Amino acid sequence: MQRYRAAFDTVGGCAAAVIAGLALVVPGDAGCATGSSALQMMQLIVTVPRATAVGVVVAVLVAVCARIYGTRAAWGTATIAALVVVADHLLIPDTSASLATANFVDSVAAGSLLGAAGAAALEYRPPAIGYVLGALTSVTVGNHIRVAAAAGNGGSSLLERSFVDLPPTWLTVPTVGLLAVSFLLCRRTETSSYPTVLHLPFGPVLAAAIVITTTTVVSERLSSERIGTAAIVVGLFAVLAAAVLAALLLPGRDGTLLLLAVSLAATGNAIAVATQAQWKLVPMLLAMALGLAAGRLRPAPVVAGVAIVAIGVFALLIPDVRHDDSVAALVGGGAVAALGGYSFGAATTRTAAATVLAIGVLFIPTAVLTLEFDGCTPLPVLSGRGGASAARAAWTAVTLGVGCVAAIVALRRWRPERDRQG
Repeated sequence: MQRYRAAFDTVGGCAAAVIAGLALVVPGDAGCATGSSALQMMQLIVTVPRATAVGVVVAVLVAVCARIYGTRAAWGTATIAALVVVADHLLIPDTSASLATANFVDSVAAGSLLGAAGAAALEYRPPAIGYVLGALTSVTVGNHIRVAAAAGNGGSSLLERSFVDLPPTWLTVPTVGLLAVSFLLCRRTETSSYPTVLHLPFGPVLAAAIVITTTTVVSERLSSERIGTAAIVVGLFAVLAAAVLAALLLPGRDGTLLLLAVSLAATGNAIAVATQAQWKLVPMLLAMALGLAAGRLRPAPVVAGVAIVAIGVFALLIPDVRHDDSVAALVGGGAVAALGGYSFGAATTRTAAATVLAIGVLFIPTAVLTLEFDGCTPLPVLSGRGGASAARAAWTAVTLGVGCVAAIVALRRWRPERDRQG
């Protein structure tokens, strides 16, 4: 059965990343079906971005620890975490605990799944590609489904009915079986030994705590339309400084992918990538896969950073990019998807935790963005994303992107060519 291991690892890693990503992007229950009180709904809205942030930090911590104990331990941990995700989603409608607590548990379990599956799948190429594709797909699909539901269009199509609960049970249950098979097929590996606790590779965990906490706090503080320019500048500088510090804490040039992810997340939020027309998901996902392949074949991380800035300029100059029914929105969304795939293909990392952290950065702004339009009543999803708000988002994306490109160039000069990855 060992010859089938690569196939099982690839499919299992991809499915695990999809499940973990969907669970981190959106809450397991928005409270509408359970008839929650206004207080419970308010607690849920406040705690979901923070629970997502905790889940991402847990993902990096689990990825670090799982690599210490070997690939087989990583697959085993991923299997258990997937079981917890399934149980939590099945018990949410009947639980006596608050929705905020249930969704916090869901985020921690999803983060454990994301980190453990990453530690196992990123060990060699075929599963690594499946894992990255699954994670990026979860961002695109999850954001689309939740925004469509908030607009009052949820459940009107086969795709939306299939993903009525995120992650869907029809996907989580088979994934548990796939992860269990990967665990059984994986040979026992030797654990890594460290002379003292001080030598443990916990730099990625500290980097995650810095950049994820800063991004979450700044996103919450700048969510109001009445925030002034000075507050935006301070917040932007804080996010950029946190990203640079986190990149320096990662080994070698692993911070390159993190900086690209920070810039990409800002640019993605400046463009209406969560288009309501579901057919637009197909070209976006195809562009993402082609971008990943191109990044593997011809890696150029600096070029990727410059291209992300160019998309931010495109969002600034083309007002129609904010409207889901426009050609500009499709072009912009496809470009963001392609650059996302290319970035993760071009800027490879030495450690699984660095890739998991870069993926986690994409979930934080997405969680905040979806909450802005989430609720039990239909909302005009894109009506509040024009004018000054759109220009502010685009300027923020361009400025942050320029700073990240400068940091990437500096990092490549400070840490020259001993690292050929990233």
